[in-house]
Amino acid sequence: MSNINLIEIGCFIGVHGIKGQVKLKSFTETPENIFNYKEFFLENNDKVLIIKLISKVKQSLICKIKDVDTRDEAENYRGLKLFIKQDSLPKLEDNEFYHRDLMEFEVYNLKKESFGKIKSFNDFGGGLLIEVKKENKLFYLPVGDNFLKDIDYKQKEVIINLDLSFIEN
Repeated sequence: MSNINLIEIGCFIGVHGIKGQVKLKSFTETPENIFNYKEFFLENNDKVLIIKLISKVKQSLICKIKDVDTRDEAENYRGLKLFIKQDSLPKLEDNEFYHRDLMEFEVYNLKKESFGKIKSFNDFGGGLLIEVKKENKLFYLPVGDNFLKDIDYKQKEVIINLDLSFIEN
């Protein structure tokens, strides 16, 4: 299976106990929502991985992978990325977007002044921020409902309601 059709949705960050359980870091908004998907894959492997949620410890999900019964077997998964098929993602409403779809988009204000290109999305607790790079400088911009005005997928542009002085001062 081609990685082009896969979306990274989590990674195995360690093992738990002696019975082959693994610690999974989910990249879904609510960690347990990763189990809304039915088929999981490892990179460059088209075999479906069957995973069952056992418990949650802090932000890690403790899981059992089918046919992995010992700690040594579970160790083989440490550091591996977990994927789903791209076409299994839910359809979006008009005002929704997937972060990955906007990577490297140019960010402009309403006056068409450039802030730079999107490098990542973050939420440190105060709302969604985009990390933008301009002239080798990185900074964060808010993109909540009050700021985000338009996304132009054809032109690969995001328009926000923010003055350029926000980053110049």
